Amino acid sequence: MTGHNHYPWCTCGWCVGGGNRNGGGANAAPVTKPLRPVYSEYEKHQATQTLKGYGATSYSRCFVNPNASCPVCGQPVYFYANEHGSRVFFDELGKPWAKHPCTDNGRPASGSVRARPSRRPVAEIKDILSAEQKIDQRILPVGRKTRRDSWKLAVVVEVHFADFGMEVHVEDLSSQNHQKYRFFIYCDQPLLVEGDLVSRRRETFSFLHPQSLEDTTVVNGDRLVDFEALEKDIDPSIIPGDVSEILPSERRHFGSGSGGTAKVSGTLRSVLEDFAKKGIVGPKLVSHYLNETGRVTADGSPWTPRLAFFLIALSGVSQEKPVRQKKRTAGNKPQKARKPQPHARAKKRPRSSGTLSGNSVSQSAKNHKPRPEPAGRLSTDVDEWARMLSRLGRVSRKDDDG
Repeated sequence: MTGHNHYPWCTCGWCVGGGNRNGGGANAAPVTKPLRPVYSEYEKHQATQTLKGYGATSYSRCFVNPNASCPVCGQPVYFYANEHGSRVFFDELGKPWAKHPCTDNGRPASGSVRARPSRRPVAEIKDILSAEQKIDQRILPVGRKTRRDSWKLAVVVEVHFADFGMEVHVEDLSSQNHQKYRFFIYCDQPLLVEGDLVSRRRETFSFLHPQSLEDTTVVNGDRLVDFEALEKDIDPSIIPGDVSEILPSERRHFGSGSGGTAKVSGTLRSVLEDFAKKGIVGPKLVSHYLNETGRVTADGSPWTPRLAFFLIALSGVSQEKPVRQKKRTAGNKPQKARKPQPHARAKKRPRSSGTLSGNSVSQSAKNHKPRPEPAGRLSTDVDEWARMLSRLGRVSRKDDDG
């Protein structure tokens, strides 16, 4: 038997579904693929009667009750009508929205019509899913890959529409965990309301347009409105005077989601703050550098001075240039007080290490040019001349008396 909260085909090793019963290791038994449970003929018959009692004879009828009967053949069908008088019967809900052949001839449909198609109660869906697994001719897709690639039915549980944006939350009907998904599209009117049915395959959603009742297939972020036509009279280079001048269609550039109000992400606000520190302020400069650095709006469009003005206003980032200190020049540099210098002493002339005759003059003496001494007055004293000449050993004085 299986363990608590385990499926009959569980491969944990402790259940009848197979798996590693030896606890792992080199000698562990190979893991076998789970086998589909075998049901007796009695169980199959009971399951068939359960599905017949619920009228679950097709995919969509496992989750949604038919709300009408065909006026021609009397078969249970799904009926849709719009405000323009269009009336359509469907055999199946969801992609590709197959119309009932008896009334698919352009003539107005009539017949026994109840309310709009509504989902089955959760208890009924669980009984139908349990019974569907026991019959031979399966109704729902079999296999993980097939289920992943097939269209699944979901119901709209929440819708938010504002500023040309519609955010839709849907709940999966084809599984017991009722997983929820979300998608956002741009449109000029609410295309879905709570309780509508949507067909989903991975990230693609399909539903009936409320006016034309034609299949509308979208992915997250799709546009169903021509914004260029709505904003053709706006010059994107002209900077507005106030943030209140933003158009509802322009709010798509600053975010999307519940409430439709403009949102500025923290990352973009930090970019504006970094620009302001570098002196990049003003809508024109900001829009230029946003585009140069590869940044686009939330809508994926390039920035314009008009949009940059709204971005700055919504972010609240100051547009004042930072105060920079002026470079000091020679004229305005403060003069430093000079230290008092000691009196310079007169340099002594280098003394000659030898006589001035011959080649005994040193190299430093050759390079040094003595300053010319000022000419002194010639002495007129004869005795002084005699003493000077006597030092040369050439002249001697004789007294007049000798």
